[in-house]
Amino acid sequence: MQSRYDRFSSLILSINKNIQKIKNFEMNNFGLKGKQVQCIYHLYNDEEGICVTQLALLCNEDKGAMSRTVKELEIGDYLYVEEKGDQKYRNPIKLTARGRNLGKLISNKIDDIFYIASEGIGEDEREKFYALLDIVSDNLKKICKGYGEKNGD
Repeated sequence: MQSRYDRFSSLILSINKNIQKIKNFEMNNFGLKGKQVQCIYHLYNDEEGICVTQLALLCNEDKGAMSRTVKELEIGDYLYVEEKGDQKYRNPIKLTARGRNLGKLISNKIDDIFYIASEGIGEDEREKFYALLDIVSDNLKKICKGYGEKNGD
């Protein structure tokens, strides 16, 4: 019998691997990388703009990696940084018209993929599933807080 750890971690890793594969495949059509999907997706859903610090949190990336992603997308004319002050990490980042068009495509594609991925799961089951994942995630975060400074976090 497979242990709870084996089953849980195997399923999570498999889901993550498949999501990364889908993102990479879909973004390749635009000459972009899969990691840029989250950035465009979150900016598309927030027209006011998001600072790099908040965007890093939403995308589960460190600020340095997020700054590089923002720079790559800025060079490609998908987004721009609205200069509002001298604190570069607090300036809002917004999508250009090109970025909004891509954001709409990404958002629609995500809806389509997750509709297919959740076939056979009722709304009540889905809500319970997400609630349970939230609990597991929160519990793992509590454990990781104990590691904090020891591991450079």
